Amino acid sequence: MAISQECKLPGLSEEETEKFQAAVKAGNFSEAISVVKMSDDTLRNTKLDIAITGNSGSGKSSFINAIRSLNDDDRGAAETGVTETTKDPTAYPHPIHPNVIVWDLPGIGTTKYPAKTYLTDVNVYRYDFFIIVAAGRFTEADANLAKEIKRMEKKFYFVRTKVDVDLDTAMRSDCMEQLQKSGIISPQVFLVSRWDFDKYDSPQLQETLAKDLKTHKRHVLISALPSMSEKILKEKQKALQEQIWKQALKSCSIAAVPLPFLSVECDVKILVENMREYCKSFGLDDDSLKSLAKQVRKSVDELKSVIQSALAKDITREEALKRLRQATGERMMTAKSFISLIPLIGTGIAAERSYNVTYEMLHTFLDEVAEDAQRVLKKALEGQSGLLLNGSSSALQKPRTFPAEKGAQSPTLEAKHTGFGKGNS
Repeated sequence: MAISQECKLPGLSEEETEKFQAAVKAGNFSEAISVVKMSDDTLRNTKLDIAITGNSGSGKSSFINAIRSLNDDDRGAAETGVTETTKDPTAYPHPIHPNVIVWDLPGIGTTKYPAKTYLTDVNVYRYDFFIIVAAGRFTEADANLAKEIKRMEKKFYFVRTKVDVDLDTAMRSDCMEQLQKSGIISPQVFLVSRWDFDKYDSPQLQETLAKDLKTHKRHVLISALPSMSEKILKEKQKALQEQIWKQALKSCSIAAVPLPFLSVECDVKILVENMREYCKSFGLDDDSLKSLAKQVRKSVDELKSVIQSALAKDITREEALKRLRQATGERMMTAKSFISLIPLIGTGIAAERSYNVTYEMLHTFLDEVAEDAQRVLKKALEGQSGLLLNGSSSALQKPRTFPAEKGAQSPTLEAKHTGFGKGNS
């Protein structure tokens, strides 16, 4: 029997929660630990495939770069241009979180990808959800594509580009009405700006994408989202907090094994692995900071200057061991290693101690890097005209103007506008 969302344990899927609770109820501690470890393995290997489709000039490629925290001229960025650059489905892995893959799909209705067989030709079942991008209007072909995606029980979202069009409520309503007339019930249309990726409807889009995914895929997506607003940073912190009890329980299970110093070594390994993951999620790793520095035209050293956590700057086994000693005391660490040799009593004490220390240390470090991420964001936005942290900001970079694509139709069906260039593919 499926359990309710309220009863689901944080960080576990419904199925994993059922297995964990059954093991606990039966008093089978080793089986409960096994469920947690398998959950971790599943999370580590979970892939998220996002399909982006739209015609040339829609801003599709720039959106693919923005959602992966890349500039258009960065290595690994999707090629932008005024003509169709995508001949076949092309995979663009996230540079820091490679399990998140954004797919650039060719435009619908070409000779190679006719509308009638489009979804079959691009392998619809490969993708977790679709984002349909349009610069000026959503066409009948877009609506028909959405209906086919829905028929195949996949999620889809509309993203409206082109920031230079001043749209009012009436225009937005007209867009929704036109899509509904085309047979799309309650269409989800979002404003997303390439140059203001925390502005307009981008936070709502990211929140909706995450909400519509199941446990592990949701965590993978949230970890990979750009760290460009306080709201996203808080979502990342919450997602990582949900995983901490699992790591503490793993530490607890190792402490119950009667082998001297095994628990200490494993505790350090668990701490280092998770701390590094936290820094990647918050964009505090070197590659992420370099990309951000380039985007806001500041030096990496300037951004790093506000990072206060020593571990965030350099996560090493030695530094983690130092923190562990501070948390437990040198004598307690030695005692914990040998007390586990005492049957029943010793393993229980050592296990409880390991759980508490790991749980507290990871929570403390997570709070530290979350605060560091806030400081880095403020430093990045410092001096940027009109930039606010509540999601109502002006451009990080001056928007580039692209020439209109030859033969492109002028927009007549307006939706929600974005900051993608008019000619971006």
